[in-house]
Amino acid sequence: MSNKPVKHTDFYEEHADYYHPRQDDEIDLFELFSVIFQSKYLIIAVSFIFAVIGFGVASFLPQKWTSTAAVVQPELEQFQPLKNVLTELNVLSLDPEITEYSLFKRFVENYNSRVLREEYLVDTDYFRTLLASKEDITAQAKRSLIEQIVNKNISSTVPNKKDKDDEFYETTLSFSAGTAEDSYKLLSGYIKFISSVVRDQIKDELNDAVSQKLAYSKKMYDIDLGRITNMRVTDIERLKYAISIANSAGIKKPVSSGGAVVKDDPDYSIALGADALQRKLQITEGITDATTIDPDLRNRLLYIKNLEAVNIDKLDFQPFKYMQEPYEPTAKDSPKRLLILIGAGFIGFILSVMFVLMRHMARSRQKQVA
Repeated sequence: MSNKPVKHTDFYEEHADYYHPRQDDEIDLFELFSVIFQSKYLIIAVSFIFAVIGFGVASFLPQKWTSTAAVVQPELEQFQPLKNVLTELNVLSLDPEITEYSLFKRFVENYNSRVLREEYLVDTDYFRTLLASKEDITAQAKRSLIEQIVNKNISSTVPNKKDKDDEFYETTLSFSAGTAEDSYKLLSGYIKFISSVVRDQIKDELNDAVSQKLAYSKKMYDIDLGRITNMRVTDIERLKYAISIANSAGIKKPVSSGGAVVKDDPDYSIALGADALQRKLQITEGITDATTIDPDLRNRLLYIKNLEAVNIDKLDFQPFKYMQEPYEPTAKDSPKRLLILIGAGFIGFILSVMFVLMRHMARSRQKQVA
């Protein structure tokens, strides 16, 4: 026989109050899903309308296409024309500190120059067309448009450069515009523009170095030529005095003492005799070109001629090497129509569901009141 106590049936009735009965304000998820399902056509219609509106808005938003190019420092093929000129200048004792790395660094610095960006931009058909499309063309509006393009649409990045002092790194250049074709043309044109700026800078620096060296060499040549000319004039006067003294002393022929050393006048040499001195005077007076008797002066003149023969104006080189040439982009950066369409449709879905649920709640309250 069991020893467990037998509970009276009234025990459950007595403790029935511990179990909370369902309240009228509790949420029935199945009921909510049923309400949403019953209004599915309304929800789909509203979501579709919002998606269409989003697509329309995306169509009217400004388009943004970006063309890119990847460049590294120039190699032999691009640097060779400049290298030939630098070698020629090194032979002439000129040593411009221009390397492949310094040339590429100059290109990137010029590419990032806000002044050069603006100078290039305002001279493009793209900017003129963009400016003409504005209703109110004021100086402030023009300035604002320039700032927007210069600061946001032109950029250069170095994604793979770990060490800032590393000479071998790749730089990505980019230019954004309203159409794919415009972005490609603007980037290609800007790269060519900056390349020409770098070439002009290098040529100006080399021309200046040659000009400075040429001016210095000519000045030193003139100084040495004047010195030699003065020495020649002095020698002529001394010869004239020596001839006069030799004639007075009756010395016509060179003085000979049987191999013994002849003590000559320290100021006016007359040991050669008047005849020899007269011939020496004629030869000295006949020398009109000092370079014929001074090899150092002749070498200086040759150096000057070589400097004058240096031709830098026709120098043509590329300050970088393409790893990826500019191309016409196939996908735009913004606005992303698909994302906008999905986002607008999702917003429409949320709003329509909220409307359906609120309408259901309002009707339920009305029934309870009635």
